[in-house]
Formats: sequence, C-alpha cells, structure tokens
Amino acid sequence: MTQHVRDEGTAARGLNQKEAQVTSDAGRSVHAMFMEAPTAIAVFRGPDWVIDFTNRLAQRLFRDRTVVGRRLFQCAPELAGSRVAELLDRAYGSSQPAAAGELLILLDRGAGDGALAEGYFNVTFQPIPAAGGGAASVVLFAVEVTDQVLARRRIEQLAEQLEHERHKLEQIIQQMPHAVYIAEAPSGQIVMGNAQCAEQLGRPFVPSADIATYNAAYHGFHGDGRPYAPHEWPLARAVTAGELVRAEPVEMLRTDGARAIIEYSAAPIRDAAGQIVAGVVVGVDATERIRALREEQRRSEQLRGLAEASLAVNSATSLERMLAEITERARSLIGAHQSAIRMTDDQDWAQATHAVSLSDKYAAYRSDDARTNGNGIDTLVRKANRPLRMTQAELEAHPAWRGCDGEGASHPPMRGWLAAPLICRDGKNLGLIELSDKEEGEFTGDDESILVQLAQLASVAIENTRLREGSLAAEKRFRSMVEATTVVVWRTDPGGHVVEDSPSWRGFTGQSYEEWAGYGWLDAVHPDDRERADAAWRGAVASRSRYEVEYRLRRRDGSWAHTVARGVPLVADDGAIYEWVGCNVDVSDIRRAEEAFRVQHRLVRTIAENATLGLLMMDAHQRCTFMNPAAEKITGFRFDEIQAIDRPLHEIVHHTRPDGSRYPMEECPIDRALPRKSQEQGEDVFVRQDGSFYHVAFTASPILDGDVPVGTVIELRDITEQKRAEAERERLITALERSNKELDQFAYVASHDLKAPLRGIANLTQWIEEDLAGTLGGASREHMTLLRGRVRRMEALIDGILDYSRAGRLRHALEPVDVGQILADVVELIAPAPEASVEVAPGLPVLRTERIPLQQVFMNLISNALKHARRADARVRVGHRDAGLHHEFFVEDNGPGIAPEFHERVWGLFQTLEARDKVEGTGIGLSVVKKIVESRGGRIWIDSPRGPGATFRFTWQKRDPSDS
Repeated sequence: MTQHVRDEGTAARGLNQKEAQVTSDAGRSVHAMFMEAPTAIAVFRGPDWVIDFTNRLAQRLFRDRTVVGRRLFQCAPELAGSRVAELLDRAYGSSQPAAAGELLILLDRGAGDGALAEGYFNVTFQPIPAAGGGAASVVLFAVEVTDQVLARRRIEQLAEQLEHERHKLEQIIQQMPHAVYIAEAPSGQIVMGNAQCAEQLGRPFVPSADIATYNAAYHGFHGDGRPYAPHEWPLARAVTAGELVRAEPVEMLRTDGARAIIEYSAAPIRDAAGQIVAGVVVGVDATERIRALREEQRRSEQLRGLAEASLAVNSATSLERMLAEITERARSLIGAHQSAIRMTDDQDWAQATHAVSLSDKYAAYRSDDARTNGNGIDTLVRKANRPLRMTQAELEAHPAWRGCDGEGASHPPMRGWLAAPLICRDGKNLGLIELSDKEEGEFTGDDESILVQLAQLASVAIENTRLREGSLAAEKRFRSMVEATTVVVWRTDPGGHVVEDSPSWRGFTGQSYEEWAGYGWLDAVHPDDRERADAAWRGAVASRSRYEVEYRLRRRDGSWAHTVARGVPLVADDGAIYEWVGCNVDVSDIRRAEEAFRVQHRLVRTIAENATLGLLMMDAHQRCTFMNPAAEKITGFRFDEIQAIDRPLHEIVHHTRPDGSRYPMEECPIDRALPRKSQEQGEDVFVRQDGSFYHVAFTASPILDGDVPVGTVIELRDITEQKRAEAERERLITALERSNKELDQFAYVASHDLKAPLRGIANLTQWIEEDLAGTLGGASREHMTLLRGRVRRMEALIDGILDYSRAGRLRHALEPVDVGQILADVVELIAPAPEASVEVAPGLPVLRTERIPLQQVFMNLISNALKHARRADARVRVGHRDAGLHHEFFVEDNGPGIAPEFHERVWGLFQTLEARDKVEGTGIGLSVVKKIVESRGGRIWIDSPRGPGATFRFTWQKRDPSDS
C-alpha cells in the first residue's frame, strides 16, 4: 500500500533544504510506525470522506489495496448509512471524538459471493482540526473484537442453554421415582436432592457442607449391623475415589425408628480433563423388594432346610442326636431364640425335656433340664394333638402360660409361642416340638406349616429310630452271640441231601466236601449221638417242620464239641420246599459255663448259708428275694415268712426309729442304693419281729443290668454288742481321763508338799554354816555341802517323777515347728562350756507338730550327751534323715559310749550307769524322752557299738494323726 499524502512543498512551509530533509525522515518513521500498528488506522478527509491513509490492518477491512484517494463509501458501499457513517459525521461536525464499543459493521470480506460478513469493532473517530477552524479530517482507530464478541455470545448462549438444561435436569430429578443426590467434589457437599430423598427417609432433605455433616445427619448400617463410617458411603467413595457403586444396599434409619433398605448407586462426574467435579447418587427404596426377596430366600432356605433336616435326621446315629438335630434346625429355619422337644412320659403329660436349642439370649437356661408338671401351656397341644400359635400378647394373657411350672412370672418376655405335636402312627402323642420368642415379629402361618412338617418328620424319625435302635440292639446281641460261639452254616436240597460245599463245615470238622456230601456229615457226629441226630433230621425233612437237635460233633483236631443243630425249610410261593438252610452252633463253652455256674452256684450258696455275715437280696420293688441263715438269725425272720408278707423289706425290718417315730422308706440309705446306682454304707437300727431294736452295720450295693438297676445286695452285721462295748469303752475313757486329772492334781500337790521341807532343810544348812562360820570344821562343812546336794537331787527326782507322770498325756496345740530353730534355742538354754560344742546339721525340716514335747526330747538328749561325755572338749552332733512316713533324728556324742548290754537298761526309771555322786542325775530323763517319743507314734533307740561315742536315734511322725 502506498501512502498518498500530498506534499505542499517545503518552500511553502518556509523550511530550508536541511530541515526539509529531517522532516521527511521523521515522516517516514511515523509512517512506518502507523503502518505496523496493532490497531486499524485510517484517515478520512471530509466531508466526502476521501481516504487519505490506511495502515496494514485497515487495508484488511477493504479488499482493494488502491483505496487511498477514493471515497470511503465507494470502497465500502455497505458502510453507507451505517453507524460508521453516523460517527464520522458526528466527529467531523462536532470536532469531538466519537467512539463505539463492539460496533457491528457489515463488510464485504471478499469471499467472492457478494455476501456481507459481520464484524465487531471497538472504534474511535478522532477529528483533525483545520487551520481555519473546524475539522479537516477524521482519524479512525479500530480494534476488531469480532472473535471476543462471538465467543462471549457463545458463552452466554451456552450458559443459557446450561441453565435451561439444569432446569430440565432439576425437573427430571424431581419427577424421578427414586431419590437423587448431587454433591460437589471433593468435599461431598450435597447441593441438590429431590423430594424422594425426604420421602424415603421420612425426614426433610438435609443439605450438607461435607461428608462428615452428611454422616452425622443420616444414619446408615451395613447388613451385619455396623454403622457406615464417613468414608464408606457410596457418595463419599464416588466423589473422593471416583468409584462406581452399583445398587449397594444400605439400611437407613428413618425418623420413626424403622429401617428402610435403600439401594444406592453412585457415580463420579468428570470434566473434560478427567477431573472429578461432582458426584451423583441414586437411591432406590428396595425395602419391600429385598424383604420379599429375603422372605423368599428364607422360604427357600426353609424348604432346603427341611430337605437337609430329613437327610440329617435319617442319618442320625441315635435318638438323642436326632432330637438335637431337629431342635437346632427348627430354631434356625424359623428364626427363634428358643426351641425344644419334650417327650410325653407314660401319657401323664408331665414331661422331660429331651432336646433344647437356645440362643445367647437364653444362655442362662441351657443347663435347665427340669421336668414340667404337666399343667403348662404345652399340655394344650399334647392333649388336642393339634398345633398352637400365639402372639406375644395372647401368650402373656393366657392363664396356662402365667402358671407354667411356676416360671411364668420370672421368664423373660417372649415374641410369641408356636408348637406342633409329635404323633405316632397309632395317633398317640409322643410329645411336642415348640418354638418361642421369635427373633423378628410374630410367628406366621408359614412358620407353623414348616414346624408341622418338622414335627411330622420328627415323629416318623422317632419311631423309626426307636425301631432301628431296637433292631440294632437285637442285631448286636445276635452278632455278639454268634461271635461268642462257633457257628457252622450249611444248606441242603429239598430231600435233605448235602449238595453244596460249606467252608465253615470243612473248617470245623476237617471233612472234605466229598466226605460230608449227601448224609456223609453223620460220620462227623459222635457215635453215641449219631442215631438220634439222623432220626431227628429225617423226621424234620419228612414232616417239613423245623429241625433242632443237640449232638456232639468232631472237631478238626479230633476233640468233640457240643453243638446245637437247627434248620428250617425255605418254601416257594407254590408251597414247595426249594432248599433247607441251617447251622450248627458250638455250645461247648456254654455247657462248660453252665456246669461251672452250677458248681459256683452250689459253692456260693454253701458260703452264703454258712457265712456269719447276713446276706439279703431285693428286687427292683424292694421285695426280698434271698436271705441266708445268718440274715434270718440277725433279723429274727425266716425267709419264707418274709416272702409270705410280700411287702418291701424296709416295711418289715426297718419301719420304725428307736424313738417310736415312723421311718419313711425314701429316707432309708439302703433303699437309696438302687435308684442312685451307688453303693451305700453305714450303721442303723433295725426292728426284730418282737419289736426290739438292734444295731447293724450295712453295705447296700445295686445290681445293674447294663445301666438299669434291677436289685440290691445287702450285707448285714449285728453290732449290738459292739455298740455296748463302745459305750463301755467311752465310759472307761471318761473315767481314765478323770483319774488322770486327779493324778495330775495329786502329783502337783505332792511335788509342792515334798519340796517344801527339802527347801527348809537346804535353808537350815545354809543358816547353820553362817551361824557356825568360825567354829565349823572342814568335815562338817563337807557334810553340809553333801546334805544340800542330796536335797537338790531329791528336788530333781521329784521334778523328774512329775515330768514322767505327765509325759505322753499332756497334749499341746499343733503349729509349724522349725527344728533348726528349736535346736538353736535348746543350745542357748543349755549354754555348753566354752570348750564344748554342739553341731547342728543344715536343712532340718519344718514340721506341723507340738513344739514343747519335741523341744523337751532334744533338751534331754543333748544335755545327757554333754553331761556324760566326761571331757571338757565334749562334741555333740545333731542330724536328720527322711524315713518315709517319719523323720529320723540323731544325737551323737564323743563320750565314753554305752555298751550294748546297757542299751535297754538306760530307759528304765531311776537307772544310771554311774554313781550319782560322780555324775549328778535322777535316772528319769531318758524314761521321759522314751515316753514322749512313743506317745507321738515314734520310737527311740541307741546306736552305739562297744567303744567311745554314742548315738541316740528317734523317729517323729511327719503328720500328726490328730491334724485334720
């Protein structure tokens, strides 16, 4: 584009050539700046609006590059009459700038189709003043904002559309049949919720600022009852982790306390970049559907449970196991806290609970196996033989429940009661199966139907089980009998000829098949029995009747066995015999046992009849079935007299107490042995035929057939004389104790009275010596000293006699006694001379015994050892060893020893081995020691070979017999 600005000449402006050159250079710089400006610039000279200047951006508005010098509306006729023309005229006419923002200009962009394109510009028209005033030209400054305007308008359009879509979405959400929540991410703030949200939960919609607030406002639970944590909610997982949650069932707590099961589906909402910006949750109220599904599942489980119960019941190994199986399955299938099967006893409607299944709610009742009294509510079912179902209110109001065995008042409240009778094939009542306290709601008709089916199953199973148990017991008995004997099985043709091999016959007799075929079996029969066996067999074949005979059969080893042969014909439908089957049972052991029993029976009867101990037997009804002669002598009744009376033995010999009061049989220990199935022993008083009483010692032992009590064996011993002797002994013991007490008192008085004059003599000699101190000679003083020594010896003798009289009779309290400590105390009391020593071995025991007697024994033995050592360096050693039930102690010294011939003499009263003038002593000490030791169940002896040194040993019981 070339600039077409006219030059009036430098001379006309009064410029010299140099100035003109500078001005020309500046003009070119300004021109270049305007040409490259980021704004479209054009100069229009008015009033015809001739284009004097356009820069590059302005040229783009016009498709003709030779536009300078032409009129604007020639170049862009589309602008004529437009807002552009109006602004040009305003700026030109007012000489003031005129501007417009986002001005719409329709331009021919040169697409070649003549169509005008919209353009939006921010324009400013700046007038250029003329020399004579007014405006000569107008400069256009234009910035095209077409893209911005179109973008904003698009945004506004999109926002409008978005608002419209949001409104439509809100309407759709509000009209949806399910609850819908929309929350922002990542906070979880709920910004929208429809009316179904409130309807589902029975409470107004609660917007929340975050997940924690939502968790506090709404209460949800897992299927196992755990409350939802904030991070576990489907909404939280969607907005925080982007998790897609599909139909997750949540138990929501409604404001009325009920629980609704809502299936929540949650999904994150992402922007174009994939970032989570929101989350949506849809909640479908599936309460009825899930409950219906659960109910259907429960019914299916019940039906499956019935089938499984049938299999389990039929495979139960015992009646008890079968009853327990049905009881447990009934409770789990129907959903109750209690289930029980009660069996009718003797049709008197008082029952024993045979099987119980209880939930943890009734754990305290699991050990309760008490019998009902037959007056409870379950009696209604057993008497009518019809099922009975009651609601909780009906149950609590029913008089039979209130009085149910006296436990109605203390029993926990229950949600209903349901029972069905157990009926055997003949219509008799076997008992009932009952459920109580349903886990949810009341018992329904479906529950009753299930229970009736279980009851029918149980009834059949009970009868079948009893039959099976009876059959198994019979089979077991038969098998045991067969195993206990040797059985030979055989078969013959209709004519009685052996035509088939029998391994058991060959194994027993050693005959080959060829040897025993036909009638060859007779060769194995004892010659003395052969004719009888042959006649019996031919007679049975001829008469087509049962065959049975006993004969001796030769064994393989040549010995003879007593066998019983039995055979029966097998008859076809037409009445013809097609074969005989039979067996030979080896009864040799039975016959020997029978003979041994006969011998034993004769022996036992002989012993019983000649025994001095009374023997009686009673049956299960307490009737006497046997009495030996000793029992007849003790009771005063003959056996035939007892049998003739035909009453319980208790009512004949044990009916009255010595005080004349009646003695009930149920209190009798002898009669308790049978029902308790345990041996009873004791003493009691019986009544003779003449009414006199006598003491007996008895032992009553039950006779059991398996575990069933069938009778009682009673051993009697008349202890009347023994009781008299015991009474006499007690009398003598009392008299002896009184005599001992008097003796103690006498000994004390005698000791006191005898010592008094001795003390006077001792004092008198002392006064005489003091009074005659100047005149008394040496011999006299020696006599006085000797006299006082005799007095002291006499006092010691009196004390020794007193100790001996008390030894073994006085008893002291038992207490823990440390033998080592006792010996330390004894040594301290004795105070040996400095040169002497007493060595006590370590590890001595601690006993529970009498302290003083044991201390007295050690005191005497150690004192004797030191006194009789005859040496200043006397050494005494005390030790111990374990002797089983006793402790064995020893006291060993290094004295002159005791010759064996004196080992027994030293224990006698007043016995000393040396003169008392040489070694002071009374000769009583060891007698007292021996008496103490032996009275405590021990023994004492001397272990001293000939030569120096003596050892005294004694034993002491580890446990005192009086210590209970």
